[in-house]
Amino acid sequence: MTVEEFSNNFDTLINSYRRFKDFDNTDSQDSIEFNEYEKSIFLTNAQKDLVINYYSGNNPLKQSFESSEEFRRYLNVLIKTKEYQESDKITTGIGVSNNSIFYKLPDDLAFITFEQIIFKDASLKCYNQRRTLVYPITQDEYNKVKDNPFRGPSKYKVLRLDYDDNTVEIVSNNIIGKYIIKYLSNPEPIILEDLPNGLKIENIGTKTECKLNPILHNAILENAVRYALTTKGYNIKE
Repeated sequence: MTVEEFSNNFDTLINSYRRFKDFDNTDSQDSIEFNEYEKSIFLTNAQKDLVINYYSGNNPLKQSFESSEEFRRYLNVLIKTKEYQESDKITTGIGVSNNSIFYKLPDDLAFITFEQIIFKDASLKCYNQRRTLVYPITQDEYNKVKDNPFRGPSKYKVLRLDYDDNTVEIVSNNIIGKYIIKYLSNPEPIILEDLPNGLKIENIGTKTECKLNPILHNAILENAVRYALTTKGYNIKE
């Protein structure tokens, strides 16, 4: 569905709800209109909610992103890969371990779906250059497992702690060469036309098409219309 189709279909749905009185609290026949900026906001928010719900399993089918090929295909356009080299390590305060290293995550990251490191440590001998999984952990959990040979960092795994500035701390007992992540990125907003007067949605002010699988477009549109009507005080029957 192009942005022109999103806009026209949005208006059509608004008018059909009004004409057939699908509101549970009014028989009003007054015109309900939204400009392109308002419609773009509703569509963008509906798209964002759909992505979160399809990733987490909070949807009518109760399936999450990893549960089936179908759901992976719905969101595969949002999957990206980032490979960090040794030069990408950053310095940011003191970590929970003397062996901690830090990386800045991509700005468009929504959820990490897979991650691993590649050691670059000659002392590991046959384990050097091997890929090892990364396990996310909280700071409280770290204090409990840091000295545990089975749950703490080892040549078989490293630990990851998260911070609110989109920075991660990787704790390893050995030297890391690369840190690799696959992640679900935030979708770009749906913007129906170039926005006037310096207006922007998520830092974008130009016409932007929906990049998600077209099979999801109707769900985005219908939810956007529901959001729009709610702002006018209407409750829409499912």
